[in-house]
Amino acid sequence: MPESQPVLSGRKRAFVVATVGFLLVLAGSMFAVDWLIWLYDLQGVYYAAAAKILTSATSAVLALSIGRHCLDKRDRNLLVFAFLCMVPIDCITSVIGVSKSLSVSGSLFMVAGGLSIIAHLVLAIRHGRGFPYLRKSWKEVYGDQSLLQKYWILLLILSSAVAVTVLLWEDIVRINHQVIGPVYTAFFCFNTWVAWEAVRYRLYPRPNAVLVALAMTGWYLTELIGEVSNIQIGMVSDVAFNVIWVFYGANVVLVALSGFRWQPEGRR
Repeated sequence: MPESQPVLSGRKRAFVVATVGFLLVLAGSMFAVDWLIWLYDLQGVYYAAAAKILTSATSAVLALSIGRHCLDKRDRNLLVFAFLCMVPIDCITSVIGVSKSLSVSGSLFMVAGGLSIIAHLVLAIRHGRGFPYLRKSWKEVYGDQSLLQKYWILLLILSSAVAVTVLLWEDIVRINHQVIGPVYTAFFCFNTWVAWEAVRYRLYPRPNAVLVALAMTGWYLTELIGEVSNIQIGMVSDVAFNVIWVFYGANVVLVALSGFRWQPEGRR
């Protein structure tokens, strides 16, 4: 019998609560500075970019601190591996956001896109928990389902992403995202669907499943809003840039928190 993992409590819980409190304060200051930079056309102010990197790094520290308070070792290791991709992504995109020489059409941004695809794959594997709902034997648990019943969440996610992509397609081509854009869209749509299936089929304890679903929904919204920011179509893109981290910042914190065991093993 594998050793049961303990519920988060005591000093570790206090550390997690204090860290989340710090991240909330950091987020508030970061959003305020981002809007001040835009409203007053401030130049050479890098606080918000640094705060975004610090948010990602601090969330990675949360994931690394999970230790024995995990759901299981495989889940913890996959989460840590995903953060090893996510932190460099956030460093790259934050630097590009304040750079005058780097752009979203350059090779460095493509590296970030590639790392993001790897992170999505790792998190999808983590959240899929073996993808039991794709097996024929799963019918014994949930009975026969029509294709619509089984995949309506995926269809909803895909249709909204496709609608945004079609609407922005000319500008997506203009910034040379006509290949990586659709490929990346497929990955984050799949990942969001997998996260919500974890809720629907109770693949995680309830608190962890909800945290996973909210986190991946935040990343889904981040990517749609992020592409609006990338195409640089004036005020709409400027506002989108300032909104991105409302969702992505929440994503990196929530996905880190989803790795902790919040309730006793066996409880759903």
